Amino acid sequence: MPITSNEDYRLRILAKKVNTCNSVLDIGCAQLPNKFLKNNTVTGLDLNQAELPLNYSTFIKGSLDDVIKMQKTFDAIVAGEILEHLLDPMHFLQQCNQALKPGGILAISTPNPHSIIEVLLTMTLNRKYFYTKDHVMLFPQRWLIRMLEIKGFTGIKLYSAGFPIPKYGLIPFPRFLCHQTIAIATKAMV
Repeated sequence: MPITSNEDYRLRILAKKVNTCNSVLDIGCAQLPNKFLKNNTVTGLDLNQAELPLNYSTFIKGSLDDVIKMQKTFDAIVAGEILEHLLDPMHFLQQCNQALKPGGILAISTPNPHSIIEVLLTMTLNRKYFYTKDHVMLFPQRWLIRMLEIKGFTGIKLYSAGFPIPKYGLIPFPRFLCHQTIAIATKAMV
């Protein structure tokens, strides 16, 4: 049985980092919609149909390619726990840049391969916990910054998304050892 935890701590941080933005695109919202997004327009995007809470204005069933083809742009994009599932994360970051207005904010979260949990499980090559076939790769924090820089983002800051305590949820924890990293970046002004 996989270990799961309440993700409210992470979701609150992501929402807080984009709370000044008018329009937000929440990518991958079907499994865990962010009930803390209180922006004027919150658009959910997912490959799967979703029942979303009332804070979402619209829903697009499709991919980021579909959003770009519609020529829609947003003040912020939130992509929680998406990057590690992608075969081409650099292409995804480029697409996020395209779908953001100049000065727009990208808020992503992704597992930290240097978390205490990951280091211990890697030492033993444990495949029972926090090991999913859906994850393609993990991103060390300093290389996550570099990926965002390469794709034209500036003002990159990293935050801790906490540490999971079974049956309780995520709790505050130092960034360099946290279980999930939150990266906040700004699309360069044209």
